[in-house]
Amino acid sequence: MTAAGMPGESPEQQTVEAGTPVQEDGVASGGAGGIAAQGSASPAAADDAEQLKQEIERTREQLGATVEQLAAKADVKARARGKAAELAGRMKNTVAGTREQALTRTGNLRGQLAGTAGMARQKAITAGQAGKGQLQQRIAPVREALPDPVGQAVAKGAGTARQHRVPLAVAAAVLIVGLLAFRQWRNR
Repeated sequence: MTAAGMPGESPEQQTVEAGTPVQEDGVASGGAGGIAAQGSASPAAADDAEQLKQEIERTREQLGATVEQLAAKADVKARARGKAAELAGRMKNTVAGTREQALTRTGNLRGQLAGTAGMARQKAITAGQAGKGQLQQRIAPVREALPDPVGQAVAKGAGTARQHRVPLAVAAAVLIVGLLAFRQWRNR
């Protein structure tokens, strides 16, 4: 295979791969397989030149594709942006899913708590009514045995206690805590 010289080189600088010098008209001189000096090209030489052009064109296309791939890999900033956008999308989806689960669970817990609180309230009301009835049955004989002025004073005190339930409950709680603290202090 002969090497064509680079454009702008003088014929003396152009050489064939085998080291055969090139003549002024650009044809290799000497050698058994060389081209004739008259400049007439054989059909085989034209086919070889066409094949070389096609091969060069394919090589250029492959080189262009390779350069594009390398440029895409070398663009670290764009790759980082793409990766960040992908991760942000995944995180948004994860957060949205977790939020949905939390809302669902919260709703379920609220429903369960409301049901449990409703049942506890019903039980407390029922127990309070039963206790109130039992207490009134026990107190009835005592009320009958009390003189009228004492019974009226007790009824008035009970009415006042009903009106001021919260302050009385606080006072009772303070009294109980004080007694417990005093016992603790005394036992040391």
